[in-house]
Amino acid sequence: MFIERLMNQGNAPLLEQMVKFSQARHRLLAENIVNISTPRYRQKDLSLERFQHLLRERVAQRNGAPVGSVRFDDLSVETEYPRRNILFHDQNNRSVEQLMSDQAQNALMHNLMTELLRKQFESVQNALKERVT
Repeated sequence: MFIERLMNQGNAPLLEQMVKFSQARHRLLAENIVNISTPRYRQKDLSLERFQHLLRERVAQRNGAPVGSVRFDDLSVETEYPRRNILFHDQNNRSVEQLMSDQAQNALMHNLMTELLRKQFESVQNALKERVT
């Protein structure tokens, strides 16, 4: 119980949800790349802005609540169908450059969140071992 409360107080739940979000978004982006030449395929994406808005709201709720009462594991964003590219004659709205850019940005975000989460767990582990870094 103590460890669970300790891990849910800081940024660990936020970072964990960001990692899960980036994994889900990466699957959709990979699916878009695989189906780039499929006629009538509509690209899918998850809105990073919408997800960050949900996280901000949950953090605001957590600020005034007792420790451990606000959880982050039920956050989800619906799949959307962006219309930012040109619609081709086969009804596909593909853009290789946009897909590669989105995938690279998502991979960078995933790597950053994973590294921050690793550092946070490492600091908790060092505190439990009574070591100073």
